[in-house]
Formats: sequence, C-alpha cells, structure tokens
Amino acid sequence: MAKPKAHRSGRPKKVAPKPPGHLQNIEWLIAGRGAIHIGCVASIDCVASAADEHMCYAMLARRDGESLLALLARLDRSIGLASETSEPIDEINGP
Repeated sequence: MAKPKAHRSGRPKKVAPKPPGHLQNIEWLIAGRGAIHIGCVASIDCVASAADEHMCYAMLARRDGESLLALLARLDRSIGLASETSEPIDEINGP
C-alpha cells in the first residue's frame, strides 16, 4: 500500500481510519480488480452489480424509497455473502 503523501512541512498527512465495515467488501472487490456498476438496465430504473473476472457477486434492484447509500450498503453485504458461499445474489434474472 502506498504511503500517505507528505504535507508541505515534510510530515506525512494523517489519514483518518475507516469505521469497521465501511463498504469493506466493495473496497476488497475493487482492490482485486473487480468492479461495481450502478445505473439503468433495460426496464429496471436502478441496478447495482458487482463482479470480477471469476464471478458475478450480486445484481440488485433498487427498492422503492431506498437511498443510494442504502443500496451501496446492501451491495456490500451481498458481495460478502456471495464471496463466502460462492452463490451470486441475483434480484434481476428470474429463477
């Protein structure tokens, strides 16, 4: 991991620690060269998906009244569950 850039005084900048569980699964996925996507897909107003070259972890439909932050938190939890079980979370495609 890269060192924090130094302040003009030459001292390293302080980096605030992240709270535990703060979208850590999304960070894990992106650090491993995976990706998340959020946007419209066909007739669905808002879809959040997460995948890497090995697996599609989740495809979630935004719920009525659900904030974008809540959708991201749900995506993060779904990535964690799918990575443990090797079963994708799919709310988009039928059974």
